[in-house]
Amino acid sequence: MPNFHDNAPQGYMGDWSRGAPLGRVSTLPETETAETLESSAQVMEAYANQAERRKEDRRPDGFKQSCWQQAAADYRNRAAEFRARIPAAKAMVAYAPKVTMQRIRLDSGGYDPAGAYWGIGSPLYWAATDDGQLDETFRASSRDAAKAHVRKTIPQARFYR
Repeated sequence: MPNFHDNAPQGYMGDWSRGAPLGRVSTLPETETAETLESSAQVMEAYANQAERRKEDRRPDGFKQSCWQQAAADYRNRAAEFRARIPAAKAMVAYAPKVTMQRIRLDSGGYDPAGAYWGIGSPLYWAATDDGQLDETFRASSRDAAKAHVRKTIPQARFYR
């Protein structure tokens, strides 16, 4: 089972005295679901179509036409990248690991027991899975809010306590 003190995030540049890693709220990117990836791909396709139309609207100026053509190709590549990630997002829905989650107590100055500075604010939580897919420190107003935050990343997460 993971332990916060073994995995505790180091301060800036690995120096404990320099505080939390720039005060970042979360170490994971925003949640990607199959639906959000597909809608993002559709947006990129719309941008590509718009760029194609703008290329056609240009007078025979080779440079500007080539710029719009390149923009359309870039948008189509981004759409393809989003669609390529859809199977992995669907697999995450079936992924149901046990998550260790603990509230990290901070002293009156905003330091955790190991001496890393987190500042004052909402309670600080740490969540991790045994397989290392999740290892995140974040703020939440309550344990239920912390569970909801983890479920944005891993919808089928189960908690030890």
